[in-house]
Amino acid sequence: MKRLLQIIGWVLNRIAKTPRNILAWVANLTTPIVPGRVVCWSYNFQQYSCNPRYLTEYLLRHNPEFEIYWVFRKGVDVSQLPEGVKIVRFRTWEYLKLMASAEFLLTNARTDPYRIYWHKRRGQKYAMLWHAGVALKRIEADAEAQLSFSYVQRAKADSRVCDLMISGCRMQTRLQRERFWYDGEILEEGIPRNDIFFAEERHDELRRAIAERYGLDPASRLILYAPTFRVDHSTAPYTIDWARVMPVVSRMFGGERVAVMVRMHPNLIGRVDTSSLVTFEGVVDVTRYHDMQELLAVADMLITDYSSSMFDFAMQHRPCMLYATDTDAYDRGFYFDLRELPFPLATSEDELVAKIEGFDCGEYVQRLDSFFEERVGLMERGSASEALAKWMVEHRL
Repeated sequence: MKRLLQIIGWVLNRIAKTPRNILAWVANLTTPIVPGRVVCWSYNFQQYSCNPRYLTEYLLRHNPEFEIYWVFRKGVDVSQLPEGVKIVRFRTWEYLKLMASAEFLLTNARTDPYRIYWHKRRGQKYAMLWHAGVALKRIEADAEAQLSFSYVQRAKADSRVCDLMISGCRMQTRLQRERFWYDGEILEEGIPRNDIFFAEERHDELRRAIAERYGLDPASRLILYAPTFRVDHSTAPYTIDWARVMPVVSRMFGGERVAVMVRMHPNLIGRVDTSSLVTFEGVVDVTRYHDMQELLAVADMLITDYSSSMFDFAMQHRPCMLYATDTDAYDRGFYFDLRELPFPLATSEDELVAKIEGFDCGEYVQRLDSFFEERVGLMERGSASEALAKWMVEHRL
């Protein structure tokens, strides 16, 4: 019955979108493709972030011949966009003409062309810049039983029009080949959002800016606590007694001052009151900060549970701890056994304190390098944006 209702909902949604799709076809007939025009969007037109953002900023610096647009839903704050980027609002006539005239279309998540009123034309190139690298939780066809009917249809439609996907490791390439319903080109040069980890000259400036925004001492050691969401929206798994944990981390870093940045999953915004998680002095809520990768780049230590951010962060060889009190109940299906990962795993606060106190940096780095080489096949070198820009230049009209 659930699947039948999902199918009915998908059909009704497509019917509701028919009038604007007719306008999209009109736009295709009356609007020429503009060589070098690039249209970007991120997370369903709601953010300026992730791989499209980092590619955009590379193109602005190195390939000014491209004309770059970003599309946002009405009400989304666009004040953080750099000069040189043009803005269009989703679902407007201007948007329909833009999608018809773009040579390159770039996003970071699955999109059904019919759902966004776009009908691919000869000469257009669409790159789906997937929003993750190394995966912990099973995705796409490996998780099809848990995915909605509409999402699976959207993913398959997306793959049919996709010209390029990107990969930062052999594992990701294999998944895209075997589980993404995709048989097109894959660029194995890394993912743009991870380039920031190799641009260490930017980290001090970022640290000062983030510390100033949240009233932190930039000289402090910064812990980023970034757990993933639970479907029941419970906050119980996120509670940490920072009065107990922060002094232990301070000793780990030789007695330096410590501050904590708490970043809850975006799915909890507006749905759950998380204020009780940031009541201790030196603990701030950074959930609404626009870019997770910048937070990862400035953090001295990451504490998470099941988030793939652990793999991104670990490219910097900085300490990452897993704090997961509900490992028996939380089962999205994993590609790795949590205890086989190179990150110390704590299932209680007592264990978290013990893992921090006993942390051996040399052993950690050795395990990390072995994991990335043998299990993942990491190919990140900090040049993903450059490689993707080169691909675009080579495929221009």
